[in-house]
Amino acid sequence: MGAGQLARMFCLEVIPFGYEVSVYSPEKNSPAAGAGANEFVSEYEDVTALTDFLKKIDALTFEFENIPEIALSTIENFSERTGLKVNPSPDCIRIAQNRWKEKTSFQKAGIPTVNFYPVFKEEDKRSVPSKVKFPCILKTNTMGYDGKGQVKCKTQEELVSALADLKEFNHIVEEFFPFTDEASVILARFEDGTISHFRPSRNVHKNHILDLTFHPGEFPKSVEENLVAYAKKLAETIDYVGVFGIEFFIKGEEILCNEFAPRPHNSGHFSQDSGTISQFALQMRTLCNLPAPKNIPVKAVTMKNILGEDYKPGSVLWNRALENPYYHLHLYGKTEVRNGRKMGHWNYSGPNPESAFVDWG
Repeated sequence: MGAGQLARMFCLEVIPFGYEVSVYSPEKNSPAAGAGANEFVSEYEDVTALTDFLKKIDALTFEFENIPEIALSTIENFSERTGLKVNPSPDCIRIAQNRWKEKTSFQKAGIPTVNFYPVFKEEDKRSVPSKVKFPCILKTNTMGYDGKGQVKCKTQEELVSALADLKEFNHIVEEFFPFTDEASVILARFEDGTISHFRPSRNVHKNHILDLTFHPGEFPKSVEENLVAYAKKLAETIDYVGVFGIEFFIKGEEILCNEFAPRPHNSGHFSQDSGTISQFALQMRTLCNLPAPKNIPVKAVTMKNILGEDYKPGSVLWNRALENPYYHLHLYGKTEVRNGRKMGHWNYSGPNPESAFVDWG
């Protein structure tokens, strides 16, 4: 489900294994089609077209989580009737696309989060401002990503004003955590419960969009162990099968979980040039029930996103990087360049990876 850059990178891993990949989305000439996928072009809400697609495949996975409920229900019902393998499950997608369900699931798994409050009815608009500690962030409960649908409120007055402007009640308020580091873990869980994972990475965001990932993150041992333990707890608690990326805020020894994505994650792209196995190869293995790797050796890699404003083929900077065999360019096959749009990424796998992109802006 989905035909963007994550589906494209999945194709690049899967097709050499002899598998045929089909993608379903409203987009024609998609990034995935450019990598060899068969395109099924229809709206996600088109039950007839989606059902026809499901009849033609042997297993289904996802490249994004903001899928309409009618599509998830169609997939779920079809799988129950026919035995079509669907990993991760629609219920896991539902958790990831709803911040309230997501953070509630974290807490049920014993994973610490910030304090959060629902804004689901008129009474919540009146009661929440007196409960929350400031600063806080008002977020859409669904359909938010890369900082979209968020308003930071420094005072009670700002929150009251922001709540008064809401057109609907599907929001939550989260207290702000003054973190010093951001981390993520890429984890794969197989049908038999086997778990494979990469060491935690350290992430740097710019304007709410991931800019750099340093792998491994080189956190203190106790912090790294807790990050991995929390990722495993979530996978086991929600009976997850597949690959996910889970993000954390860190301050000293304190760790709070922010969110998870039920698919390969932007911060896991380093794995394409880590010399062993990528997150997309793990996605294939979990879906096709291939053997899990016994371990994933670590090689230092730094990833930098390419946004529309950074998309400069032929520039002096790009040509200089391409002269260096340690820089690896991954473009997504998108035809329209827009500021803030993810067009590709660089991976650097050579000496001194922490300084590979220092002067890149």
